[in-house]
Amino acid sequence: MELDRKDPTANYCLGLMHMLGLVPGKAADLDLAVKHYLRASDDARAMNALGVIYYIAPDIFETDPSALAGFRSIRRDRTKAMSLLERAADKNNVQAHFNLGAIYLDETVLDTFSFSKAYDHFKSAASMGHTLASYNLGVMHYTGLGTFKSCNVANAFL
Repeated sequence: MELDRKDPTANYCLGLMHMLGLVPGKAADLDLAVKHYLRASDDARAMNALGVIYYIAPDIFETDPSALAGFRSIRRDRTKAMSLLERAADKNNVQAHFNLGAIYLDETVLDTFSFSKAYDHFKSAASMGHTLASYNLGVMHYTGLGTFKSCNVANAFL
């Protein structure tokens, strides 16, 4: 059996295998994972994975070898990450909605911090069956973050 190098699903799966170190006899390789994800450029799952990689990668000034381990040549690009995640979410990728919700709650990045945007993305993910997104909505309603405070609504999500 031969791999069709243009097949988005095959490239997404290969990227995932390389990212997680599931290729027999090979260590995890994010550079190779990124190459496969880029080949699957129109696949929402690949966009989501790339977005996460670019969001969590070390920045260009990082010198700590333990922080650089595994990322090799890949460096943080939050603009690219947000663009990829938004494109994946536009294609109704449930994990992209959840990841965007989490990113909007990241207080270390003030230009994207937003309770209301986080709520909207968690709500989209929850409507597609994402359990942790539902839990987050319940907590947000319980505390009144990004939405109205309501124990009854929180209880429905929890």
